[in-house]
Amino acid sequence: MSAQKNITLSSAAVANIATTAQPALAVLRKNGGRLIGLTALALSMAACNTIPKADMRPVLAEPNVPIEQTYGAFDKETVSSADQPSIAGHRWQNFYSDERLKGLIALGLENNKDFESARLAIEKARAQYQITDLNDLPRIDGSGGYTRSAQNRTDKNPNSSYNVNLGLANYELDFWGKIASLKDQALQNFLATTAAKDSTQISLISNIAQSYANLSYSLAQLKLAEATVESREKSLFIADKRFEAGIDPKLPSLQASASLENAKLAVLRAQSSILKARNALQFLVGGPIPANLIPTPAVSNITSQQIFSAGLPSELLRYRPDVLQAEYNLKAAGANIEVARASYFPSISLASSVGLSSGSLDNLFKSGSVGWSFGPSISVPIFDAGRLDANYDVAKIEREQTLAGYEKSIQTAFREVSDVLATRATLGDQLAAQYRLQDNFEQTYQIADARFKAGIANYLDVLDAQRSLFSTQQGILDLELQKIISQVELYQVLGGGANLDVPTVIPVPHKNLVQLVNLPANSNKAKAVDAIDAASSARVASVQEAQAIKQAQPTEKTTFSPTAVVDVNNDGKTDAAVGVLTEKTTINETSVEQVPVTQIVEP
Repeated sequence: MSAQKNITLSSAAVANIATTAQPALAVLRKNGGRLIGLTALALSMAACNTIPKADMRPVLAEPNVPIEQTYGAFDKETVSSADQPSIAGHRWQNFYSDERLKGLIALGLENNKDFESARLAIEKARAQYQITDLNDLPRIDGSGGYTRSAQNRTDKNPNSSYNVNLGLANYELDFWGKIASLKDQALQNFLATTAAKDSTQISLISNIAQSYANLSYSLAQLKLAEATVESREKSLFIADKRFEAGIDPKLPSLQASASLENAKLAVLRAQSSILKARNALQFLVGGPIPANLIPTPAVSNITSQQIFSAGLPSELLRYRPDVLQAEYNLKAAGANIEVARASYFPSISLASSVGLSSGSLDNLFKSGSVGWSFGPSISVPIFDAGRLDANYDVAKIEREQTLAGYEKSIQTAFREVSDVLATRATLGDQLAAQYRLQDNFEQTYQIADARFKAGIANYLDVLDAQRSLFSTQQGILDLELQKIISQVELYQVLGGGANLDVPTVIPVPHKNLVQLVNLPANSNKAKAVDAIDAASSARVASVQEAQAIKQAQPTEKTTFSPTAVVDVNNDGKTDAAVGVLTEKTTINETSVEQVPVTQIVEP
């Protein structure tokens, strides 16, 4: 079994070059002239296939969002500037300050089944990458056999034959980069899976924090409702006594009783909310919630931040794992184009064997029984009825689709951040207004209660003041919850919550025999450069740059030259024309493509 090498971007130590392929490399060098001749022959045989020119232009994403500008932060606690980095750069252990919440997050990361599936998906992707990589290593097969045969059924002297063979299976030499592109595609799929795991982790942490806050404020709503029930029971007691004494009619007692029942309903609703919040939190944590990790009612703050920095939109490209995942998918699609293009070239393989063969077992290991063979084989695509062209076109279209998905992921991330900032924009003012209302209704209730007891006003004024005060206090709790939820959501949509202190471990692929010839490319530094390049970001254009690019691109010109006209229904009128459609586009250079088509024309 061959061990898989890995490289860590934050580590200076990289695995040394494998030396297991040196014997095969020596044979390859010795027969290099013959291989060159065969390659030239193969290319001449494949000349009838028009090989697409390699597109060396970098892939440029155009999401049309203000990447380098600041966000619109309107509240006093949120800022967006290039001077203060995004809070997404904080580890979740440092961003959250509530020790009970951090304990629950730790339990969730250990027990949550969705997160466990995401971790297992990484292991699966790594194994799939190893399969792709190991397929590029030479494979040595051994075999042994014994046969006994006769010419016919009357043959009195049947022959015996013993053989032992050790052979190199067909090993493809990667002259055109097809195998390397397949490995790159598998590597990008692996990196996309790691980004998906980070997305799951960020979502899990955010959901636990939000469920924790929901449970806390459900407990606070229950506490408020129970206090209101106690207060209204006292009011009902007074109203009943005044009715029994003949001071007031029956109506104030009925009104007080109805007000009490409304408060009891609020208690029941709060109890139901608590049960739901506990269930949600238990599901996310993956088990029962320890009693010491239950939140206190109405937690005032669960983060260590006083000022929440959103940074710049450009930081989303680094911190949002869903954007990174879309980017890795884009690079995998680019590698697939290279695979499709390399399929136009000949496939050159090596096969060799050495073995022993003898008619008797005693003579099997003598020098005269040794035999060997070595030789390359070439497979040349000569005529495939357009399959290679179709596969290449499909690969290019798939990359364009993936590019559109990458641009959409950036737009989605920008919109989500803007939505949270819009929510936070007026929360502070809403809370201030709600607290002013609470002060107003408290004074209103005190005055109405005093006037009722003095016999100046009726009990309806007291009930109205009670209901208004209770509703305002409930509204304050809802807004305080929204404030904490908005802090959690802002951290989430900015990409906070991934393990930034854990380095990305990128598998280092084995080298093909062709690549081993270039020894400088196999140094530790070269391997580290390849690993960094694999995880590097695609280029994203600003809004202004995207507009300039579109203005610089000429309009595609299409001309149709009919070569024959067709009367489909034999009515003496032309129904269709068969000819050649010429598409001409000038982007840095002129390229003309002619495609046979059938086109409908006006008679």
